[in-house]
Amino acid sequence: MLERVDAVAVKALARELGCDKVGITAPEGFNLPAWTRSVVVLAQATLDEAWDYEMYIAYEGKVFWSKPIYERLVALAGRLALALGRAGFRAEPLTFEDSAALIDLRRAAVQAGLGVYGLNGLVVSSEYGPRMRFGAVYTAAPLAPDGPLDAYYCSSCTICWGACPDRALGPKGLDRSLCRAEFDPTPQMARLQEREGKRPSPATRLQCSRCIAACPIGKQVGRPYVPGLDGPSPAGVE
Repeated sequence: MLERVDAVAVKALARELGCDKVGITAPEGFNLPAWTRSVVVLAQATLDEAWDYEMYIAYEGKVFWSKPIYERLVALAGRLALALGRAGFRAEPLTFEDSAALIDLRRAAVQAGLGVYGLNGLVVSSEYGPRMRFGAVYTAAPLAPDGPLDAYYCSSCTICWGACPDRALGPKGLDRSLCRAEFDPTPQMARLQEREGKRPSPATRLQCSRCIAACPIGKQVGRPYVPGLDGPSPAGVE
């Protein structure tokens, strides 16, 4: 519940709901409704690969896929949007299906000060490196925006370039046509993904994430991958 609606209170609620990082940016430059005055960017650390398992579901002749991390972020965004709505400000959670059409989440995250653009083409934070996924709430609430970070901590290391099995990364950035994690692959790349991808179950796969795993920034973070699991249960509690 929001007792007041300002940037401090909204970010505090987002953290209370379980977000690892949260920032605010202006809506300019995104394809958002005219009533939008602020974008709240939510970040969740993905310190266990299970967050990124792609799960496939066949329904009425169509195949859909999802990831646990995006389901969680949409749920968090929905709860935050509901709180803003109850406080009197229109707000909508960004769904996974709409994200690419409405908001460039990487750019929004950088603008909101959640990290910097890394040499792997991803947003890199000082706490978690590139091991983050993002969601958002766009709202009519006038919230003070955060700014981009002043410090840049991904300027000389090229470990991620060497970790890429397809040489999709290099001095010119990311060549999406070579990246085996591409969401919209060519037929040739789709065959490579099918052949080389990790499959925990027949309906589940894990995209290539070698550039992420290789990044030394935040690599030693030790934290349960499910918020709330902070160690062994207290004595007498099973």
